[in-house]
Amino acid sequence: MVGEPLRGRAAETAGIDRLLDRARSGAGGGVLILRGEAGIGKTALLDHAAARAGGMDVLRGSGIEAESEIPFAALHLLLSDRLDRIDALPAPQAAAMRAALGLARPDSGDRLLIGLALLTLLGEPADAPLLCLIDDAQWLDRESADALLFAARRVASRGIVFLIALRDGWSRTGLPERHLTGLDAADAARLLDEHAPGTPAERRDDLVEQARGNPLALIEFAAAGSGRLAGVPAEFERTVRELPEPARLLLAAAAADDSGEPGVVVQAARDLGVPFGALEAAEDAGVVAVTRTAIGFRHPLLRAAAYQGVPVTRRIAVHRALAEVHARAGDADLRVRHLAAAALGTDETVAAELESAADDIRERTGPSGAAAAYERAARLAGDPEVRARRLAAAAEAELAAGRLVRARSLADDAALAGDAEDTRARVDIVRAGVELEHGVPQAAGRMLLERADAYGDPEIRARMLEEAVFHAWSCGDRATAVQARDALADGSVMVRALSALLDDDVPTALRLLTRTSTDDERLRLLAAEVTLLAGDDAAAAELSAHLVARCRRRGLLGLVPRGLAVQAWSRLFLGEHDEARALTREALEIAERTGQRRQAAVVTSVQARQAAIEGDEVRCRALSGDGRAGAALGLLALGLGRPEDALEHLQDANRDATGRTPPEIVALIDTVGAAIAADRPGAGAEPMARLEAFARDAGQPWIDGVAARFRALLTADPDEAERHFTLALASHREGGRPFERARTELLYGEWLRRSRRRAQARARLRAALDVFERLGAVPWAERARSELRAAGQGGVRTGGDDLPGQLTAQEMQVVRLAMTGATNRQIAARLRLSHRTVAYHLYKAFPKLGVASRAELHRHVPA
Repeated sequence: MVGEPLRGRAAETAGIDRLLDRARSGAGGGVLILRGEAGIGKTALLDHAAARAGGMDVLRGSGIEAESEIPFAALHLLLSDRLDRIDALPAPQAAAMRAALGLARPDSGDRLLIGLALLTLLGEPADAPLLCLIDDAQWLDRESADALLFAARRVASRGIVFLIALRDGWSRTGLPERHLTGLDAADAARLLDEHAPGTPAERRDDLVEQARGNPLALIEFAAAGSGRLAGVPAEFERTVRELPEPARLLLAAAAADDSGEPGVVVQAARDLGVPFGALEAAEDAGVVAVTRTAIGFRHPLLRAAAYQGVPVTRRIAVHRALAEVHARAGDADLRVRHLAAAALGTDETVAAELESAADDIRERTGPSGAAAAYERAARLAGDPEVRARRLAAAAEAELAAGRLVRARSLADDAALAGDAEDTRARVDIVRAGVELEHGVPQAAGRMLLERADAYGDPEIRARMLEEAVFHAWSCGDRATAVQARDALADGSVMVRALSALLDDDVPTALRLLTRTSTDDERLRLLAAEVTLLAGDDAAAAELSAHLVARCRRRGLLGLVPRGLAVQAWSRLFLGEHDEARALTREALEIAERTGQRRQAAVVTSVQARQAAIEGDEVRCRALSGDGRAGAALGLLALGLGRPEDALEHLQDANRDATGRTPPEIVALIDTVGAAIAADRPGAGAEPMARLEAFARDAGQPWIDGVAARFRALLTADPDEAERHFTLALASHREGGRPFERARTELLYGEWLRRSRRRAQARARLRAALDVFERLGAVPWAERARSELRAAGQGGVRTGGDDLPGQLTAQEMQVVRLAMTGATNRQIAARLRLSHRTVAYHLYKAFPKLGVASRAELHRHVPA
C-alpha cells in the first residue's frame, strides 16, 4: 500500500527521500544506482520514490531483455511521450536524437550530442523537478545506457533525480550506488507473517532461512506454503530448463533434500544412476555453488525452479532415492517424509509410519512440525475413520501451536471424515479451544457442557466436562464452571484446583497446584495464574517465566501469550515497568498473529493499567475504548484528582466482576480509594469487605498494608488512624507492590500534614515521591510534590527538584520526549496526539519552565 514503510529499507528510503527533497527545494539533482539480485526490493524502492514524488514530474523506463541488442531501444521507450519536443532542441542535438530514435536517416551519430540532447529533453520544461526511474538496467541496450549515464553524471546543478535499478550486469560507473542485501531475520519473519499469517514458528523459520532475506522469495513462499513449490520468474525456469537432463535431476535432488549435506545428494545420485559430476553444468550456469559442506543455490527461487524443473515422475524417483539414503543413515523422520512426498493416492503403510513419526516429532520438537505429518498421514489413509482420527490429531497439534484458524479447519475436516466417538470428542474440544480465544469465549465451556451428555463412554464424558470447567473458568463464566464441576463424580488435579477456586478457596487451589509435579503445561500455567491471584507477584513472575520458556522450547505457542500476560502483570505489580512494557508488546504481537482475541484483550488490560499509573491519558483511553479495561480509567481519574469520575468508572467495571482475578482485585483497591477520596465511604463498604477477605486468604504483606491504610482513612479516631497507618507501613516494609506502598506513604503524609505534623509529613511524602518518580507515575508524583510544598518543603518544583513551573501530566510527557530530540510529529505518533496538540503543549510548557527553546530543556528537566 502506498505510504506504508518498506520492511528493512529505512536507510534506503531515507536516502531517496533526501534526493527528492533536494530537487524540490531547488538545491539541485542527484543520482543513485540500486544494485541487487532479483526480487531483493529494487522495484519496490522505485515505487516508493514514485509515491513520494509529489510536486515532481515522473518519467519511468525499463530495460527489456528481448530488446537489449537493439540500439537506443530503451531510450525510445523512455522518451515516447517527449518525442514532439525534439524539434525544440538545438539543431545539432535534434539531428543526433532524431537519427538515434529512428526519426531520421540513421548515421553513425555523435554520442556526446545524444547525451546532451537527452539532458536537455529531461530538463525542459523546467516548471517542476523531474524524477527519472529506470528499472532492470542490466537489460538496457549499450547505446541507451551510455546516454543515460552521461546525463546522470550532469544533474548536480539541475532539478533532475535519477534512480537506476539493476542486477550486477554493469561494471562500476563512478556514480553513487547502494547494494541491497537481504532482510534480516526479524524483518523477513514480519513480511512472511503479513502474507501468510499464522504460519507455524518452525515452518516460518525454515522458510525465512530458505529465502535468505529475499522479499520476492518470501512472498512466493508464503503464497505456495512451501519453498519448493513457489512461483518462479520465467528467466529462472529457462535457466534450469536449458541444462542437460542429468544436471536437472541432481538439482531436483539438491532442492528436495532438507538435510543440507552434499553427501546425501552424492548417495542419491548413485541410486538414481546419475554421475555426481553432472552437477558441473549447473555450476557453470551459475545455478548452484558446490563446496565440501553445502550445495547452495545462487538465488532462493532457483531452488523452486530446480525442484519443478523435472517431471513429477522424476521427482517421485528423487524422493524415493533420498528416502533410501536416510534409511541407511538411520534417520527415520526424514526417510518417512520423503516416502510420503513420493506417495500417490492412498498408501496406508507409509501413512502409518508417518503417523508414528508425527508422534515422535511432537514429543521431541513440539506440535508445529507434527501437525503437517499428521495431516499428510491422514491424506494417505484409505479408511475414513483412520483419516478422521489423524485429522483430529493434526487439529489438536495446530491448536497447541496457536494456529487457531487452521485448527478449526482441520477439526471440521475430521468431523466430515468419520463418526467415531473419540474422534468427535477431540473435534469438540478443539472447536471449544478455538472458540475460547477466537470467538465468543463464554460459548466454549457451555458448548462442551452441552455436548458431554452425547457421549456414552464415561471417560470421554469426564474429559469433556473437565475441559468445560477449564474453559469456563478461563473466561470468567462461573455459572458454567460450577455446573460442569458438579456434573463430575471425580476430577483431575486441575479440576480439584479449579473447584477450590470456584469455592473461593485460593489457598487450597494453590497447594494442589504447587505441590503437584507435572509435565502438563496447562497445569503449570494455572499454577502461575493462581500464584498471581494469591498476590505472590515474585513467585508468579518466576513460575510464568519458566512456563513461557518451556512452551517456547516445545513449540506450544498457543499458551505463550497467556503465560506472558501473567508475567507482565507480575512485573507491573513489582514496579518493573520497562519489563512489563516489553512483555505486553511481545504477548500482544503473538496473540494477534495467532488470532487469540481474548488473550489480546487480557494483555491490553495490563497496558491500560500501566498507562493509568503513568498518567498517559490519551493512551489509557485508547486502550480502554471498548470497555475491556474500564477499571484503568478509574485509576487514571483517581491519579488526576477526579475521585467522583474514578468511582463511576470503577463501579461500572466492577458491576459484573467476581473479584477473583488480579485486575479485579486491584480494581477493588482503587474503588475503595476512590470512595474515600470522594467522601462516599458507603460506596466502598462492599469492596472493602471483599478486600479484607482477600487479605486474610492471601497472607501477603502488601495487601495487609493496603487494608490497614484504608482502615486508617475510614476511622474518625486520630489515635486509631495512626495505629493503622503504622501497621500499614510495617507491612509494606516486608516487600511487594511498590506502587501501593507509595500510595500509603502519600496518604499518610497528607493525613500528617492535615494534622499539622509537617516534619513527619515531609518524610512520608518524600518517600512516596521517590517511588512515584522511579515508576514514572507522573500524576501521583505531582500530587506528592504539591503536598510537599504545602508541608513546607522548600525548593520542590513540578517534575523534579530542579523543575520550575506547574506542568500537567500531558505537558510533562511531551517535554520529556522533546528532550530526546524527537520532532513534534514523532512525539504525536508516540502519544497518539496531533502534531498541533504537541506544539500547543510545548507552547504552554516553555514559559512555565522559563525556557525559550528545546535546547534549554536539559538544564531544567531531570532526565
